[in-house]
Parts: sequence; structure tokens; C-alpha cells
Amino acid sequence: MAAGTELLEGPARQIMARGRKTLETILSKSGSAGLKPLQTATNEVNFLMEAARLAIDALGISADVADKDLHEARLRGLARMVELRKLAEPCLETGKVCELLGVTRETVRKKVDRRQLLALPKGADRVFPAFQFQEGDVVAGLSEVLEALDSESPFVALSFLLSQSRDFGNKTAIEALQAGNIEEVVLEARSFLKHGS
Repeated sequence: MAAGTELLEGPARQIMARGRKTLETILSKSGSAGLKPLQTATNEVNFLMEAARLAIDALGISADVADKDLHEARLRGLARMVELRKLAEPCLETGKVCELLGVTRETVRKKVDRRQLLALPKGADRVFPAFQFQEGDVVAGLSEVLEALDSESPFVALSFLLSQSRDFGNKTAIEALQAGNIEEVVLEARSFLKHGS
């Protein structure tokens, strides 16, 4: 038995055995060139995404081109989320945000629900990109921007806040907000999801 598996409960042990068998099948059907992305994966999420891509190819999960394209699009979306999470670092835990703002966890939750704070999911909890805080408070104009984006996805908001624009002097939207350019950033946020449509 592999190290650590003796600590797993019955269902988790069954899933681990199934996962190991599936991964062995995928690896046996892939040539050594196909394994390169797994060998160079930089973290667990990247490894799992590359394994999923390899599974699609190696197991012939879908002969339908549209299904394969959909799987690839999902993987690209996941890769973008991983990239955005890295760019959002450092992030603060909920307790640290409470301490910084001098409020309770309930107040922080309400601020997230009202789109006054940007929170990213992390397991059963969430984390808060530190860039949205300035001098012990939330950056002025952030809530107006989050409202203008009109999206429930924190990753849409994150993508916008980290995007550069000539309108902001090649600064990111969050840098423009931090500099006090609220009106320009809110205006750009209103049209963000319409670009390219």
C-alpha cells in the first residue's frame, strides 16, 4: 500500500485505486512524447489539467470534434483561472481582512454578497486579493467597478482588474483605481464583457 493511503477511508481508498488504474491506462496508451507535459507540470492543478488533456487524446473519450473542442475550451478556462489566481497574489484570509477593516466575518460576507469586496473561492472558505486594499480600507471605487461588471464570477472581476488599458496609461484597472481614476475605470468596466461580442 502506498504511503498515506492507509489513512484514507473506504470510499476515498476506492477512488484512489480507480484513479491510479485510470492514470496507468492513460500512461500506457501515451507515447513518451505525450508524457512531456506531465513531467514539466509546475503544480498539482497544472498536472491534473495536463492529465485530463492526455486522457482525452489517449482514451479517445470523444470522437466528436465538437466535444473535443469543448473539453479543450474547458481546460483553457481552468488554465486561465490558475493564471489569474497567481497574478492575484498575495491574498488575505478572511480573518486578516476582518482585522484590516476592523469588522466581523459577517460584515465581510455581506460586503462580498453586495459586491463591495472581491473574494476568490478557496476550499470551503475564500481569500481576498490584497491589491483591493489601500491604507487600511477598500480601494475607493472598487464596489462601483464590481457592480458595473455585472457578473457573478469573481474571475471576470479579477480578469478586468488585472487587465491593462491604454485608457489608463497602460496601467491595470486596479492600478488606475488606486490612483483615483474611478470614473474612467467604471466606464471601462461597463463595456468589459461586451468587448469582442
